[in-house]
Amino acid sequence: MKKLYLYLVLELCVLTMSQRTALDTSILNFIYRGYRNWLTQSYGTTNEDRMSQLRNKNNFQKEIPIHVPFPCNVTAGRSPKVPESVHHLKPGDIDVIAAMGDSLTIGAGVTSIYTFEVNIENRGIVGSIGGQGTWREYLTLPNILKEFNPKLIGYSLGDAISTDPAAQLNVAEAGAMSKDMTFMATYLVNKIKDDPRIDINKHWKLISLMIGSNDFCINTCATSPWSMLNDHKIDLIHTLRILRDNLPRTFVALIPPPHLKELVAAHQGREPFLCYLSSMIECSCLFALQFRNQRPEYYKIMERWQEIDEEVANCPEFHRNDFTVVILPTLEDAKIPLAEDGFTDLSYLNADCFHWSQKLHAL
Repeated sequence: MKKLYLYLVLELCVLTMSQRTALDTSILNFIYRGYRNWLTQSYGTTNEDRMSQLRNKNNFQKEIPIHVPFPCNVTAGRSPKVPESVHHLKPGDIDVIAAMGDSLTIGAGVTSIYTFEVNIENRGIVGSIGGQGTWREYLTLPNILKEFNPKLIGYSLGDAISTDPAAQLNVAEAGAMSKDMTFMATYLVNKIKDDPRIDINKHWKLISLMIGSNDFCINTCATSPWSMLNDHKIDLIHTLRILRDNLPRTFVALIPPPHLKELVAAHQGREPFLCYLSSMIECSCLFALQFRNQRPEYYKIMERWQEIDEEVANCPEFHRNDFTVVILPTLEDAKIPLAEDGFTDLSYLNADCFHWSQKLHAL
């Protein structure tokens, strides 16, 4: 019961942490940051017993044996001369990798066994920005790129909150929404400019950006939910302009957020009580009983959000020789695989049945 109470308190903190309130005093922020650090260090991926438990539960990818070679030819993966155009980039030409986003990008509870542990930030094994271990243990984009360029900079090194050095250039925050993107972009630009390892004019940079799930879960059931679409378009354009105007030689991978109708479908058939409870807290617009009849409208809003991401990414102003934005629609209609009994395979989700397990990050 104490763990359940702790979870409820922590979840309230997470849902409000990226928004400024009267509680944002320096003392309270210091205390809360210290607590988050303690939670991460006590229950994070450095605990080998925990890793063994998760592998036994099938929440982690199967480790790839050492005798299995890397599937790509890395010898031709880096240009002999640094390309002048973003359109001539090879995988090994990427020198710096960074990420912006929400709880999916911080790796919320990837290694969680108990529900309250979803507040642990397992950034080192996030698919888009985690560089912990190797591709054999954790199949992530940085761990793949490291095979082409071992000097890659910016990937998260392990469990860390955003202010921890191990987070590196992963500036995502739990609870972040579309309106937080411009702040994150400015913060990321400053981090890159202040990093002595990075030559901002010479190094090619890859930045992934995915935002929207919290807007879907919190704002779609508010008054006039369709208005948030225009706000998001304005936020996204402003964010990309900040990156374009301050970071030459940058490739932005814009990832539309997953359509949450698939998450709703994943809860059909079997759903532990704690999964139901956490989903109600984390995404009340979709899981609260009073809003279920409005789901078809909410789904249309999500589809339009994804379309806006694509429209903005295709704007001519974001395509030039040293900067481009490419839409990656991988998650738009992604479905969670089924188990042998025909129901959703919950091993692809973490302890709250809402966020992703490491196995899903590795897909």
